[in-house]
Amino acid sequence: RIMSERKLKIAALLKELYDMAEVPVPSSRIPFYFNDVRAGHIERTDAEFLAGTFRFCEVRSDSFVFTAEDAEQASRRLAAISHLYKGANKVFAWRDELLSVTASDDVACESPLTVIERAMCRPFAFNTFAVHLNPFTRDGRMWVAQRSFKKAIGPGYWDNCAAGLVGAGEPLGLAMEREAFEEAGVAPGSIEISFSARNIISRPVHEGWMREIAYICNAYVEDSFHPHNMDGEVERFELLEPEAIIERIEKGRFTFESSLAVLAGLAWQEGLLDHLDQPAV
Repeated sequence: RIMSERKLKIAALLKELYDMAEVPVPSSRIPFYFNDVRAGHIERTDAEFLAGTFRFCEVRSDSFVFTAEDAEQASRRLAAISHLYKGANKVFAWRDELLSVTASDDVACESPLTVIERAMCRPFAFNTFAVHLNPFTRDGRMWVAQRSFKKAIGPGYWDNCAAGLVGAGEPLGLAMEREAFEEAGVAPGSIEISFSARNIISRPVHEGWMREIAYICNAYVEDSFHPHNMDGEVERFELLEPEAIIERIEKGRFTFESSLAVLAGLAWQEGLLDHLDQPAV
């Protein structure tokens, strides 16, 4: 079967971005173990500093080991480390939001270990879990959003219509409903949202290391659907043809993670995703 030019471009762009999404971890970072569970990785110099500062931190066998008796004690100890980082200006965009800490290979957040301040996930390369919404009209156009120019990360870049991180203890489906309402004014239950793919991103970023598991959600919306922002995080929305979206992605006008999420949505729309990765919600 001969693929259309658009399908070929989507497939090629996705392959290019997937290659960029999996970056080898440099030797300057060593594994971060939560007791005996591998949870992320950390700069060796930071590991040595923490081991010399806290009795529950140790560098052994070329790994960093953080110990705690239970989830509650772990959250208190991670909070102490977090505030040390904050006081030393080693952490960016402090949110006072808690995210789950999981084993590195727990890509469905099935067995959370404890919780940590959101801003501390990237210094330690902990898993973060995100949801992205791609609303399609029946004729194949997609609603996208421009990030507020006041955003700490990626101001003014283009993004999914709604997207955000999953909070500690929050089911994926509820996280998507919450983000859709906060960012696009979508009333819960007003559109049918389906999970279509899962992207895993592991790459260096300004704040440390992004290790993000992104759940891609698609929906068909009627012509009467008009997203409106509720939380001040979106500058404006646009309803675009796939070609216009692809062009902006090629020009680097979308954030990296939303480029992947939007392309996954377009691939789903074009029938390119043969094996849907359906997460438990």
